[in-house]
Amino acid sequence: MTSLTPERDVSGVTGSRTTLSVSDDRGVLEPLGLTRAEQDLYEDLVSRLPVTEAEVSDPAAAKRLVELGLISLMPSDPPRYLVLPPDIALELLVRDRELDLAKARQETVLLATSFHTSTARSEPSELIEVLRGEPEIAAGIERLVRSAKNELCGSDAPPFMDDPTQVHQHELEQLRKGVSFRILYDRKGSVDRPGRLASRVSGLNDGERARVGEVPLKLLLTDGPMAFVPIDVNATKYSAGLLIHDPVLVATLQALFELLWSRAVPLATYAGQSGSADRPTEQERELLALLMSGLTDSETAVQLGWTERNVRSRIERMRQRLGADTRFQAGYQAVLRGWLDTHDG
Repeated sequence: MTSLTPERDVSGVTGSRTTLSVSDDRGVLEPLGLTRAEQDLYEDLVSRLPVTEAEVSDPAAAKRLVELGLISLMPSDPPRYLVLPPDIALELLVRDRELDLAKARQETVLLATSFHTSTARSEPSELIEVLRGEPEIAAGIERLVRSAKNELCGSDAPPFMDDPTQVHQHELEQLRKGVSFRILYDRKGSVDRPGRLASRVSGLNDGERARVGEVPLKLLLTDGPMAFVPIDVNATKYSAGLLIHDPVLVATLQALFELLWSRAVPLATYAGQSGSADRPTEQERELLALLMSGLTDSETAVQLGWTERNVRSRIERMRQRLGADTRFQAGYQAVLRGWLDTHDG
């Protein structure tokens, strides 16, 4: 706040004057190396005729202004302080500070490089956490899911900690907050498990995007960045896992996921309206979803609890109903009639 009231002269030059009082004690020339007292003295000298040493009550401030090249003590009788042109003297100080800042930026880059290099080399525990046992793994995965800001990606494959037919509650919470989920389901170890498809339909309806493909390992990734992988990729139950914070490793795993995702096919589910006359039967709906997701006749039979012969028989009847000569044409007709939804964005 500025006040236009008479005040005590704090410039260092004897006498009194009316000044502008600013509540901020920090001088605007402080970045150039001047204290508030030195700035006050300099501003006063700029607006006055040369003054003698005896007229300056703050010799220390005057000496500092000489050192900074803003004023000069002339060898007159008596000696007087002469102010050098401010546009030149202050510009030289500004350039000196710019050079100092440039050197500071260069040093910052060197220090940051040294920090990240030494951390990656000497403190791996800070970049990769080893989780042992289901309680630690469950807590780590929850932290990972909650860390997602915009997207979570994952490949769904063994090992499973909970019932794999259940929808993860933390996933539902994040979906409702607007976090995008892309999940790649393993054709052999995930989708073909009895009851798995029905649970995935629920997740898809909540907004999840899903594909089916060949998955080499279970993987979870967030834009935290953070990643999780099990230590034993062939295990059926969790024994230990890695929670990864290293951005380089997370980026590498993200690249692997994107490659697998690009090669996978959308997980298809029923999309017809319940009141429509042209809609698949319950059996046709389940059969179509599994076949369009890439399961073989034998895998479909295991999933539905049918015999392989029964699967082929039902496929034949559905093909005839759709007026198709081949399975490919039957799938195409199912899409045209709105029987399938890929939920793939």
